[in-house]
Amino acid sequence: MSNASPRTPAADAESSQAGLLADAIADGVLHAWDGAALLAALGAATAWLGANRDAVNALNVFPVPDGDTGTNMLLTMRAALDEARNLPESLQSDASEVAARIAHGALMGARGNSGVILSQVFRGIANGLADRPEIDGSDIARALLGARDMAYRAVMKPVEGTMLTVVRVAAERAEVAASDRADLRAVLAAASAGAVEALATTPDLLDILKQAGVVDAGGQGIVHILEGIGRFARGESLEPPPTENGHAGLGGDMAFLDQLDALDGDDAFGYCTNFMIFGDGIDFDRARSDMAEMGDSAVIVGDDRIVKVHIHVINPGKVLDYAVGLGELGQIKIDNMQSQTRLLSAQRSTATAPAEPADAETHSGTIAILAVASGDGLAAVLRSMGAAGIVLGGQTENPSTRELLVAAEALSADEVILLPNNPNILLAAAQVAGLTQKTVRVVPSRSVPQGLSALEAFNPDADIAGNVARMTEALGFVRTIEVTRAVRDAVINGVTVTEGDVIALIDDRLAASGSDENDVTCRAFAEADLGDAELATIFLGDGVTAADAGPLEAAILAMFPDLLIETHAGGQPHYRFIIGVQ
Repeated sequence: MSNASPRTPAADAESSQAGLLADAIADGVLHAWDGAALLAALGAATAWLGANRDAVNALNVFPVPDGDTGTNMLLTMRAALDEARNLPESLQSDASEVAARIAHGALMGARGNSGVILSQVFRGIANGLADRPEIDGSDIARALLGARDMAYRAVMKPVEGTMLTVVRVAAERAEVAASDRADLRAVLAAASAGAVEALATTPDLLDILKQAGVVDAGGQGIVHILEGIGRFARGESLEPPPTENGHAGLGGDMAFLDQLDALDGDDAFGYCTNFMIFGDGIDFDRARSDMAEMGDSAVIVGDDRIVKVHIHVINPGKVLDYAVGLGELGQIKIDNMQSQTRLLSAQRSTATAPAEPADAETHSGTIAILAVASGDGLAAVLRSMGAAGIVLGGQTENPSTRELLVAAEALSADEVILLPNNPNILLAAAQVAGLTQKTVRVVPSRSVPQGLSALEAFNPDADIAGNVARMTEALGFVRTIEVTRAVRDAVINGVTVTEGDVIALIDDRLAASGSDENDVTCRAFAEADLGDAELATIFLGDGVTAADAGPLEAAILAMFPDLLIETHAGGQPHYRFIIGVQ
């Protein structure tokens, strides 16, 4: 029996659009691609990824029921495709114009960390195809090398064994093929073969992959995208082949990249320094490396003409002196985190009671807080604590860059603090600051309990830099325990899991498994090293009632009799309980 995804109108359109051009290319009529052919190739790649989406989603490094790497990459691709289809008719035959529009659409529609990396892949491709109305094999190789460079730049600390490795090897194989004057189809075939080989090596590069017995899901997505383009070039069918035993793909998939931290948020001292460099012939790689070494939490993006810099430094003058040697500076903004942190630390040491909850309007003046939540109950609690805006989303429903941007723009304040509340939304959240005239800062919360802890630390009388420092520090004041059921067998971090088991994660780390929900949760509590914790807040998942939580509360109190327990309707999917302990 086939395990292929059901056909959808979008998938049918993507397949049919590619049909005539694919036939022409297969017959040898087209030896180079114009904009129309490039757009059709993207449609084919999107259709092929769509056909394999469920296989990419099916497996994560942790056996939790929320794999969404395939969905995130597919939705990013579809956003890119929609944007390119809206190109004026007069420009649709120009491959460089189509590539540029694809890159923009991918950035705005990027979902999840894998989607953001994919958008940077398309940006690199667009850079490599600049001023090329038609493209051949050598152009494809140059575009993939650009994709490699931009993908690695998107992550401050690139990790091999992820989709980055797959993109890199694909580009290198394409470069070798192009140097032998191979035609377009041969270059694509070399890139695709290199991607498949690189994907198979990912478990050797990351121990966590080897433990799980899987390969990288983002890399698997890249393989499918290149396969789809190759099938288009050869005029082959985009119908997925049947699979056996419900398994598809190369050895399985995994969402490691979607769990990487995108931001370093632990700096509480020095100056938050932001500026633009406008020049000509800037050595971006060297400039980025040099400036990153001058401080922490560096986010530096751009090219040889424009560079946008965000960095935390002890001496802003040092990095500005360096930057002025590269070109003209603009949009300089420096926030003193050090004095703010001293003040906030003094306030915290003399505080006798937690701050009273604020309503949504309290923070919607000078600074507004925008938070992401995956359930109506979670959204209501975040609003009660002062979030001025809520973007619905979370596990399996990561909001796009565009959705976060629109929500930030809708707030009345000129300064916005964004709480992603999910590790897989961090990179998309980080893109917003560069797309708006507002001042947007990200406090890298990885769960709703962390987001609530950050909201408690908000001080409406402090500036945005001081609040970001205080709120980021507050993320460490809470532990998050999530309880769900395993979707497959696994052995991770020494924990043996059987499909259907109850499993508990502590701050994204698999901690316990078993058949009894209360026992597994209590073992997670015991392992969490809670010290003198005073409060546990239990958020009930979709369909879970307060009566369902009664036995769990009793079991927790038997272990920690002095712990205060609060229970709220969360409404989150997949996880029966999300518990914040502080």
